[in-house]
Amino acid sequence: MRYILFIIALTWTSQAFAVGKGSPTLSKRQIEDLTRALTHAQRQANVPALGLVLMDAGRPLLIAAWGDDVDTDTPFRWGSISKTFTALALLRLVEQGKVGLTDPVREYLPENTFSNPWAASRPIRLLHLLELSGGLGDLSGVEFNLNEPLSLAAALALNPAGRVSRWPPGLQHSYTNVNPGLTAAVIEQATQRRFEDFVKAEVLAPMNMKAASFLPVQGLPGGFKADGSTEIPYWHMTFRAFGALNASLTEMSHFMSVLLNDGRLGARSVFTASTLAGLYRAHSGPAGETGLEVGYGTGAYGWVSNGHVFHGHGGDADGYRSRYGLLKSAARGYLVVINTDNPRLLRRLQKTIEQALSADLEPPTPAPAVALSPALLASYAGPYYPASVRFDFERWTSGHATRAHVEVVEQGLVFFRPERSKRRVRLIPLGDGRFRRPTDPVATVVFAADASGSLYLQGELGNFVNLNSKHCPGFIPVCDSQ
Repeated sequence: MRYILFIIALTWTSQAFAVGKGSPTLSKRQIEDLTRALTHAQRQANVPALGLVLMDAGRPLLIAAWGDDVDTDTPFRWGSISKTFTALALLRLVEQGKVGLTDPVREYLPENTFSNPWAASRPIRLLHLLELSGGLGDLSGVEFNLNEPLSLAAALALNPAGRVSRWPPGLQHSYTNVNPGLTAAVIEQATQRRFEDFVKAEVLAPMNMKAASFLPVQGLPGGFKADGSTEIPYWHMTFRAFGALNASLTEMSHFMSVLLNDGRLGARSVFTASTLAGLYRAHSGPAGETGLEVGYGTGAYGWVSNGHVFHGHGGDADGYRSRYGLLKSAARGYLVVINTDNPRLLRRLQKTIEQALSADLEPPTPAPAVALSPALLASYAGPYYPASVRFDFERWTSGHATRAHVEVVEQGLVFFRPERSKRRVRLIPLGDGRFRRPTDPVATVVFAADASGSLYLQGELGNFVNLNSKHCPGFIPVCDSQ
């Protein structure tokens, strides 16, 4: 891939660009308007460094870095975008036939690494590690706050008693930073190589990301608080596999090219198309079985923006905020990073970029509503309690987590959480337990009963169980009082 490099000097900062030569469908005017908006946002929010990659026709259209002493080869920290790379490392072993996604994790890790009360019938499998569906909560405060470079063995020894499956593995996605640590441990056991060395050789190097690393690198622009001037020290994450990737914008554009071209980088095949197809869609539990079309797959998740489905991941690396998004239907995508801890600004940039990428595209026709009988709609209604929790287990187990309610309205349903807000979300039935919100083109919420009669709601609204179900599962803390 050839690039044209040029520098534009501005009064407040500088920009370094590399523009791809391809067959773009985005116009020069669209790109100019977008870069102008980002420059204004950077100046307003006092962001020392901002990076952007725009993909069009499956290849880099623009690689840009705003800021003093940064360019397209300056490394940035990518936070939880690292999870996609960790997933690709394990999927590389699957491609090589060295592990299987249905393998129980217990085949690779010692008994004291984690505990699972459902181990006999519902073991945690490698697939569950990637989907973040093993039933594990997130890291403890000690694990989050310890700023020391630890070996993987030392990190695993910190809080093994806290790694307990709170609900049956494979039931539902619940975001956690524990699973990537366990994934790294599986990789080390299966290969007898250090995780950081394996991912560098088997994932980063094949994508022409040879300077990228999960270990500290030279030349980072530094991370700052939201004010853009208070420095945040380099944070040594407990498990580097969940968020420690350091890489330049140019290197990350190669990663984006691989994702948008079914695993190919130029003429080379880096990953199989089937491996990458699994990244974006839930496979197990009611969500996977019922056909949730926007969920967390084996390393990325989906969301709806301007009527279009994007897939990707976000990142938070203590002074850096980032996100990548793929609009696969149009072979477009973006990657954006700022070196300030300013989530509000990142959301603003995300919205601006996604609008620019989709403004000239016709949104997909929403899936048509399916008429359901009043009795079937009524079976989905009732009070719901959260079926999963990431933090604050004490509040959840005491029965004080925020509840939800579902009501029947106008041949559909409405979801709301009375204790939290007055917002009511309309749900349009698509059949087979699948629903979408009015602006969603595909199923984003599913209702599904398990063999015992427990009715679950899963998807973009969260994980819940219907308290009026025929059977209320024992792991739900309020079920004993039903």
